[in-house]
Amino acid sequence: MMRAFLSLFLCFLASIATNDAARQGDALNKLYFDVFKLKRAAPASAPSFASTVFSDLSAKVYPQQGLKESDKIGKLPGQPEGIDFDQYGGYVTVDAEAGRALFYYFAEAVSADPSSKPLLLWLNGGPGCSSLGYGAMEELGPFRVMSDGKTLFRNPYAWNRVANVLFLESPAGVGFSYSNTTSDYGKSGDGRTAEDAYAFLVNWMERFPEYKGRDFFIAGESYAGHYVPQLAHTILQHNNTNINLKGIMIGNAAINDETDSKGIFDYLWTHALISDETIDAIDKYCNFSPDATNQTERCYQAVKAVNQVFETLDIYNIYAPLCFSSGVTPSPKRYSVRRLFLSLFAASLMEHQAF
Repeated sequence: MMRAFLSLFLCFLASIATNDAARQGDALNKLYFDVFKLKRAAPASAPSFASTVFSDLSAKVYPQQGLKESDKIGKLPGQPEGIDFDQYGGYVTVDAEAGRALFYYFAEAVSADPSSKPLLLWLNGGPGCSSLGYGAMEELGPFRVMSDGKTLFRNPYAWNRVANVLFLESPAGVGFSYSNTTSDYGKSGDGRTAEDAYAFLVNWMERFPEYKGRDFFIAGESYAGHYVPQLAHTILQHNNTNINLKGIMIGNAAINDETDSKGIFDYLWTHALISDETIDAIDKYCNFSPDATNQTERCYQAVKAVNQVFETLDIYNIYAPLCFSSGVTPSPKRYSVRRLFLSLFAASLMEHQAF
């Protein structure tokens, strides 16, 4: 319990230190824009998911007796009173020989009977972004961080109001997940990631047997456009009846460079964030095909102009102001949906008057 408590406390601190940390979108955008310099070659040690041979993972099921109780979290630092759900956090070994273990945070459903609610696994993308610092603490988790950086408040839009939500740090090397075999960090291709996540689920359900056979969903965003369907495919390949997969959900998904990169530019142009000249140059001089190697200088210059847009706005919330503050305010403040609505309404009036 103490180990899980301290680990989540560290996660809590990490989740508020986002000014110096790379955002999830930064990692994904780097992947996209790399195609306009050189074609990315996957290292030989990281085979593609399609070439992965699904192995027998029965040898990677380990004893779980008593671990659920030790993972239970009594209270997170700064947590408000009156919490009406149980929460857990800890490590699940996915490869004892390599010393590879994945960290999870689990928030049971807010319900008199959580057993009536489905189980949902959440995966952030990047690749390399924390499902704790982002998914749990900034997006769909049960809590949000106050602006004082020390206390939490309830997230009114938390997904554990309708499901039992499991946040997984994946692959090893992301967040608090780790391996005692250093070479593992250079082998985290999509195939290894899917098999480790599957091994995690099998062992986690041994630790939490009440979730065996429960309606199960996998959801994620960004590079989880790869993680989610590939994990689902792995589950179906192994035909494990304990994992009752019902469906998957992907938001803002990274699917492939050819469609995703072109989609970004089209989105920016249709929202008047890049000029007609820039989009015309991109359409004429940039090659989005998987076989593309070096791009033309005209393409590179057009994409450079797009990069300047990313420096001046939040691509995931283009109408919101950026905050570059290096500190936090002295008194805690909640975010305000009403304030955001009013600011957007005022901006829309100004835009209308300008025309």
